[in-house]
Amino acid sequence: MLALWARTVQRDAHSYYQAASKAAWTDRALDYGEEWSPTEDDLARALEDVWVRGYRLVMSAYQMERWSRAHQQITGGAVESDERLEKLRNTIEHLDEASFTDLVAQKGPTDPKRKRKKWSIEELPGKELFLGFDAGYTEAAFGLVNLRDVTERARPYAQLDAPDKPSFDDYEPDSYDPESD
Repeated sequence: MLALWARTVQRDAHSYYQAASKAAWTDRALDYGEEWSPTEDDLARALEDVWVRGYRLVMSAYQMERWSRAHQQITGGAVESDERLEKLRNTIEHLDEASFTDLVAQKGPTDPKRKRKKWSIEELPGKELFLGFDAGYTEAAFGLVNLRDVTERARPYAQLDAPDKPSFDDYEPDSYDPESD
């Protein structure tokens, strides 16, 4: 499972980068106002794609983190954890309970039926989740999950389940006779 999620993180990070780059290009091209420029609707669709791909990346990275902890416990390695990733995942998971302004989500109103002790959104920078798009978001999903960092964390686990491949040094053909040379 760890290898599966690590490979998924790598794919999701690449997919996010492509969508974020397209959104950044669309936004810049829209500013030109030329006849070839995209429309506001094109930008809205591009931004939706960025948001969904960012969500997928956060969820797959969180799953990789969980399976990495399980793997480290089994192998006795040091357990690594990205607390910001966990807070972001929790925030997105419970976004339907948040309050919204024009471009941010913040802690929602207190619901007496739910006995929530704390809100993960309050652990994010500024105690909110920016829902818009910024130029720097091509490098970090939601401005918080650095693509380079998350793919570097995934790299050592991505081939964990691959069968051992024989090296050239291990190869000895059946018909090899060292005496015949």
